[in-house]
Amino acid sequence: MKQTAAIRCVLDIQVHDIPTFKEVAAACCEVSSQEPGTLYYDWFLDEESGRARLIEGYESYEAIVAHATGPVFTDVGVRLLEACTFLHMDAYGDTAKLARGPQFWPSTYWGLPVARLTDD
Repeated sequence: MKQTAAIRCVLDIQVHDIPTFKEVAAACCEVSSQEPGTLYYDWFLDEESGRARLIEGYESYEAIVAHATGPVFTDVGVRLLEACTFLHMDAYGDTAKLARGPQFWPSTYWGLPVARLTDD
């Protein structure tokens, strides 16, 4: 099996305004689907509890940095802060530079890097 440089992220979210959350999440998906290096960008929502998850995949460290400094963070996704609270994020892959440095908006906790132990 070959080694992969992919980075995967799982974010836990508490939603306070479901209609706004759905609208902004859809807009974020549209933008993210066009970013080079984005493998997947999927939102999941339990409307009854208001709990949501975002599961993201990027082909490289550079791709996740491009995402985190692009329009989802600087324009389209800013309204998410009105609709939800980001509780926790776990990142899987070579994210040590991110985990040890400044945290990206809007995570309240950038999870410790988890290194891959198996090959693809």
